[in-house]
Amino acid sequence: MAIKAVKLCGLKDKHVYKSIKKLKDISGRLEMVKNYSGDIKVFVDYAHTPDALLKTLNYLKNNYRENITLVFGCGGNRDKKKRPLMAKIANKICNKIYITDDNPRQENPKKIRNELAKYIFKKKIFNIGNRALAIKTAIKNAEPKEIILIAGKGHEEQQIYKNKIKNFSDKKIVKKVKRKNFNQKELSYYFNNLVLKRLLPKKNKINFDGISIDSRTVKKDNLFIALKGKKYDGNKFIGNALKKGAKFIISSTRSDNKKVQKTNNPVLFLKKFAQVKRNYCKAKVIAITGSTGKTSLKNLLKELLVNYGKTYSSPKSFNNHLGVPISLSNLGVNDNYGIFEVGMSHAGEIKNLSKLIKPHLGVITNIGEAHIENFKNEKGIAEAKSEIMENIEKGGVIILNRDDKFYNYLFNKARIKKLKVSTFGRHKDSDIRVEKIIKKNDFSKIIININNVKIDFEINDLNIYNVLASITVLKELNLDISKIKLKLKHLSPSEGRGKKYFISRYNKKINFIDESYNANPSSVKTAIKKLDSINKGNYKKYLILGDMLELGSKSKKYHEELSKVINNSDIDKIFIKGKKTIFTYKHLIKEKRGNILQNDDDVDLCLSEMISNNDFLMIKGSNATGLNSFSKKLIRGV
Repeated sequence: MAIKAVKLCGLKDKHVYKSIKKLKDISGRLEMVKNYSGDIKVFVDYAHTPDALLKTLNYLKNNYRENITLVFGCGGNRDKKKRPLMAKIANKICNKIYITDDNPRQENPKKIRNELAKYIFKKKIFNIGNRALAIKTAIKNAEPKEIILIAGKGHEEQQIYKNKIKNFSDKKIVKKVKRKNFNQKELSYYFNNLVLKRLLPKKNKINFDGISIDSRTVKKDNLFIALKGKKYDGNKFIGNALKKGAKFIISSTRSDNKKVQKTNNPVLFLKKFAQVKRNYCKAKVIAITGSTGKTSLKNLLKELLVNYGKTYSSPKSFNNHLGVPISLSNLGVNDNYGIFEVGMSHAGEIKNLSKLIKPHLGVITNIGEAHIENFKNEKGIAEAKSEIMENIEKGGVIILNRDDKFYNYLFNKARIKKLKVSTFGRHKDSDIRVEKIIKKNDFSKIIININNVKIDFEINDLNIYNVLASITVLKELNLDISKIKLKLKHLSPSEGRGKKYFISRYNKKINFIDESYNANPSSVKTAIKKLDSINKGNYKKYLILGDMLELGSKSKKYHEELSKVINNSDIDKIFIKGKKTIFTYKHLIKEKRGNILQNDDDVDLCLSEMISNNDFLMIKGSNATGLNSFSKKLIRGV
């Protein structure tokens, strides 16, 4: 109303909002006096009537959180009818209540406090007459993310006992109170216990830090959830987990060990734990999906966001019905940013996973043929990927590849969902647009247009679309993009996703490009073009190509199409491994045909005879072909 009034008087917007920034809280009127470690906020307010107290507590509950502690009393020789009303309001809304003296005046202060206590559950009450001591005790006993309201006196700087007036200020007392800071482990213990108490109400306090479902990677103080899968039964590895220092076990089997808790459905327990934990976290959450580039983008984004605040990302490619809740369960309550990868094989999976994640920002890298065996066509894949929009938080953003052939479909769905759309790409209408790429020896200089402002970056062999998507995320988070210019130059692709090595093998030095993590038509074509773009000079280029899986009835067609890309490249020889790549091999020009490989020994035998010093070798194929394992051996030199 005030803004509207001054605008009617002719004041310009810029002057109005400039003045608003200078406004300060009114002393003692819902004034946040101090914010302690663990996000413990202390407010002082003048509320000394039932209506004022109710409104103040509801405001704190709705705008901050429900874990509210109240320090209050009632004045003497005033309306005594309000005392039971105020006590009942406090009892209904607050978790802890410190009943203390206000201004007792001529009344017995102890009788006033005891009268209030009649209407409050005993387990909530701390009856401390000395107001300074009550305030200090409330702050010292506060738990992380607790809201403390000290009500009744607000701005007043005196306290009245009979005919004696003493100098006293709630605010001054709060400002003097010091308390120990929580360390990261203590915060983790506390919030993990809060979650556990919601799921297992009868369980005593257990201090654990982090959750694992793999006994091989269990760390000290972890909670280990024993899951029973098709290949392995986690219940058989409980002993291993305990030896490694697991603090507590969730299992589907009974045990005499007090550290083991039986639950009928450990997978459901994991999902519920993730769901509750997400609600305690303050991080800005980013969820990434798409047919290719998810993990690479996630890793790149983490490397950049750590420059702005504490950042967590899902490990490896934890992007399915187990990986997502595990990752979410390990998000820290004090993390500023959380980045999660969301994968799928069937329709509906991304909807369920993003419902757990509840992202503020969603990113769809692209739409391609990955997992097409489970869909009628690529449109079906686009529909499945777009499910991420179903659960983006209100006021959130969906980030889209403006160059993708399904952009219009995705954009229209975002509009229906009333989401803000931010775009990246080469297209002239992209919000973040690459204008020019200048190739140099060891890096590329790229000029990017960010909302009509041109900024140049230097990058080292990174996927340009991942760079653009990352910058779009930073822009939407209102972060200073210039801060990561130098960082970008020194980042390289992730392991198995285009990372370059100079390795020793067969008594020779070889340029090795590791693209072995996985393969689908889009990512293989991109990898081939990447190898083709390298200036080989007088040396040769070799490609070991493994099968692309989960392509269904169109598998033959997609494998055949690769031959066209290869034939148009300057790659010298192609070696294939798998039953599907034979369709690629048959359509290669003769000069490019290498050997058909059966096992790792075949790879070594062929390469040792053919490859020379400083030649280039790339390996690309789906995980099931075993090429990823062979690549790791090459890198390790075994």
